[in-house]
Amino acid sequence: MFQSFGARITRSYVLLALALILLVVGTSTVLAFLLYAATLNDGVNSATQRVTSRAAAFAGAHETIAQFAPKLVGEAGHGRIEIAVYGTDRRLIAGKTQAENAHRRAIGALATILGLHRATARIPGGVVVIRPDLDRFGGLLLRYWSIMLAVGALALVAAWLVGRRITRRAIGPLEDVSRALHVVAAGDFQPQPLRGRSGELRELTEAYNDVAHRLTAETAERQRTETQMRQFVADAGHELRTPLTVVMGYLDVLRDGVVSDPAGISRVYETMLDESRRMRNVIEKLILLARLERPLAIKHEIVDIAELARRAVKELSPFANNAIRLDAPAEAMVASDSNELYEAIKNIIDNALKYAPASDVEIVLATANGVASMRVSDDGPGMDEQDRAHAFDRFYRGDARTTAEGSGLGLAIAKRVIERSGGNISIESTPGTGTNVTLTLPLSQNGELPS
Repeated sequence: MFQSFGARITRSYVLLALALILLVVGTSTVLAFLLYAATLNDGVNSATQRVTSRAAAFAGAHETIAQFAPKLVGEAGHGRIEIAVYGTDRRLIAGKTQAENAHRRAIGALATILGLHRATARIPGGVVVIRPDLDRFGGLLLRYWSIMLAVGALALVAAWLVGRRITRRAIGPLEDVSRALHVVAAGDFQPQPLRGRSGELRELTEAYNDVAHRLTAETAERQRTETQMRQFVADAGHELRTPLTVVMGYLDVLRDGVVSDPAGISRVYETMLDESRRMRNVIEKLILLARLERPLAIKHEIVDIAELARRAVKELSPFANNAIRLDAPAEAMVASDSNELYEAIKNIIDNALKYAPASDVEIVLATANGVASMRVSDDGPGMDEQDRAHAFDRFYRGDARTTAEGSGLGLAIAKRVIERSGGNISIESTPGTGTNVTLTLPLSQNGELPS
């Protein structure tokens, strides 16, 4: 996936290493041979002085140039210096000449660049030429370059290996993230987190893991929401279909003249009106629940939950077969939406009246430790574990579905309202021992809204 990119980076490392090697070798070669050339030049100057003084001594002893020339070459010449003695006719008397060829011309040119020079000294009967030994200098130069070539080759191999390793470590997170993104692009919206890597790009892996975690959570939430929505539509359709079928059936009865007496027609109208009210009640609850599900901030206001409880009891008492007992303090101020909280309290009490019709309902409101708690209790049939686990689900009515009137939305609405107000709601129930629904809300501090 990133092979060509990695290869380019590795080549860049090798080319950079080659450039550095050439720079180091070139610089060290120039410095080394500049020092060597300076030493040789000093040797040439010293040899020139010795040759001049010795030639003068030999001439003073009445020796001819042919006699003392070999002595001069033997005494003044050494491994790095060459001496050649020429007569006045430019004929070589002692020493050796340097053959001219391409190799020697190249060495000579390099020697000139490095500042090597030769010297001449006039002596009785001729001229002495003192110069560096270019053959020795060329051999030394070739040995140095062969060593540097071997070292450079090893350095390039090392640079390639190191560069390849560094490149792999550098692009490793890129490859991991790229493969993982291809998995997501293929439709898997619950990607697995990547193994953490060390290095400068570990933040890329960490960022991907954060995104993967968020994507997994959002995907799970979306799937849960879609499942709930499908169930919601199916349940809503079922709840609305029954009363709508009844209304349409009675309309057919009236149209066909099956019922013609005034009493029968009155019963039909009353039944259709009841079913219409039932549909309206379900639709209003659905609209309220949809509004509560929107991710909008609640409009907090200071509300007396005790007063709301008293209002709900007063409204529902005419429909209760048995007594509703309320034990509440004079006031209990909380921060919530007044209409929503009243609807939640009324739904909880109404739920107890419907599913425990033969039981008294007791409501106890208390305040302690900065919290207002309200418990709604009945002595009805209670609920088994499955019903208790789904009590706050939309349209769920458990075993009482066929015996109790209701939409199965009351507790779902209450739960959403309480949670939007920063509180909690819970249910305790076992078969045959009744049911307790408890909601808690934080008390308002000095009548102030939460920040």
